[in-house]
Formats: sequence, C-alpha cells, structure tokens
Amino acid sequence: MVKTKRKRWGKKFKDNRDWKIYHEELIIRGEFFVDFDFLEDWDNELMEMNKNKIGHPFEYPDSLFTWASPMYSFLDSRKLEGVLRKLSYYIPELRSCDHSTIIKRLNRLDLKLEIDKTKTYRTAVDSTGNKFTNRGEYIRHKWKVKRGWIKVSILIDRFTKELLDVVVSVESTEDYELAKKHLENVQDLNIADSAMDGAYYVQELYELLKKKRIKPVIKMPKNASNNGLDPMHSAVREMEKLGGYEPWRDKYQYGHRWNIEGYYSSVKRLFGETAKRHKKENCFKEATSKIINYELMKKYAHSKMPT
Repeated sequence: MVKTKRKRWGKKFKDNRDWKIYHEELIIRGEFFVDFDFLEDWDNELMEMNKNKIGHPFEYPDSLFTWASPMYSFLDSRKLEGVLRKLSYYIPELRSCDHSTIIKRLNRLDLKLEIDKTKTYRTAVDSTGNKFTNRGEYIRHKWKVKRGWIKVSILIDRFTKELLDVVVSVESTEDYELAKKHLENVQDLNIADSAMDGAYYVQELYELLKKKRIKPVIKMPKNASNNGLDPMHSAVREMEKLGGYEPWRDKYQYGHRWNIEGYYSSVKRLFGETAKRHKKENCFKEATSKIINYELMKKYAHSKMPT
C-alpha cells in the first residue's frame, strides 16, 4: 500500500525564540519559590499593617503568605506549616505559624497584578474549567454526585501574553457575561481590540465593546446575518467586504488568540486544575491565585534576566 503524503495545513511554523535566553528564564522561575527577599521588610510591613488596627495585632505580614501562596498548590496547610517550621530553624528572621493561620490568611490574601496603564493592549479572552476538590470521576458517576466545576476566565495581551485580569464564577455563567466583567475591571486600560471565539458572538457584548471604543475581533458563525445596522451585523458585512474569514483573520491577527490556550495549559501543568479548599468562595480564591501566581512567576524571572 502506497502512503500519500498529506498536504501541510497552514504556513510552516517559524520558531524565532532565542532558546538560550528562554532556557535560562525557565530556570530562574524556580527561584521564585525560594526567594526570601520579603524578610528584609518584615518588621516595617507589620508596623504598617497594624497602624490604627483595632483588636489583636497581626503577627505575620501579608508578604509571608504571598510567598506561601504558590506552594499551597503542591502542599496542604499542615505540610506548609512543616516547611515554615524547618526553614525558621535555618533562617531566624522567618517566624513559623500554625496551619490554621496559614489557611485563614491565604483565604483573605488579595494578590495584585502590576499593569502598565500607559500601554495600549490588543487582548484575548477565553475561559477554562477547574474542579471543585479531587472529586473522583468514578464516585461522581456511581453515586450521581454532581460537584460541578469552576469557570475561570482570563484577559491577556495576545501578543505579549501578559495577564490583565482574572474572573472566576460557577460553570453555568455564560462566557460573554465574564467578558463583560473583564471590561468593567480594566476600564482604566487602553485596549485597542479584543479577540474571542464564537461563544462571545452576542449582540450585547458588541454594543458594550463599541461603547468602550474597543474593536471586537470575534469569530462569526458561517451563517451569520448581515442584516442590521448594529455593530454585530456591521462586523459581518466588513468580513464579507474583506473577502471572507481568512482575510479578516489576517487583518486583525486573530490567530494570536491561541496564545491564551497556551497560557491555560502552562498554569494547569504547573499548579494543577483542582481546588483543594472546601467553601465555594475559597475555591474561587484558590483558582484566581493560581493564575496570578503564574503571572508573578513569569514577571519575576523576566526581571532577573540580564538586560
């Protein structure tokens, strides 16, 4: 039997990455987990946190739990207590705390993203799912237990892969509703356009993007109507005028939307996709923390690279 050579789909991928630099950056990302620079400002941070505080003063600064947050994806609170106890033996400045304090402070920790508000961003939006605890597929099917899952949506710059916002909700929330929350959260950023898949092809979202002067780069269904003067139907006519999907895709560089899939894949490979906490709101916090911790790790490594 003669095998025929298949014709390659699309253009041949050209890898322009400097692998020597990227290799070093990946190594430096490992330093992120054992960077104890926050100890230098331990006392000053505590003093600031306890200023005008009513009741029992804080004994541990938020920076300790910011450091512990990514490690919680691999170790539960009791094992983290053990890690801190052993580290404090060798690092006197690092004071250990019990596991209940660790989980309590992690649940109230609010991780922040530092975003350059002077830049113009060309974004992409998409969602993925995280499990509520390690439920076990067999038990779920055998006993008809529906645990559901967490819907995580992120907004990134689709060219630089910089994270701009995270929104978390229950599985029943529509994707376009989460996109609306993103737009509300980043209204002080300058966004030129936003690429989304067909799940976001909703008139309400087109109207909102027009109001915010953001160009919608949303994949339209093949049978999309061009009847109407609203932004959604105007977009269909524009695609037809350009000559169809491929010229439209190339004009707005829609293909770069796939960088968001790679972002999710990297986060899940590193931190997993299962929330270990029990209360729904704490599971939401954990899912959000995984995304932000990955971004903080990337920026940490990038800042340590020689210029």
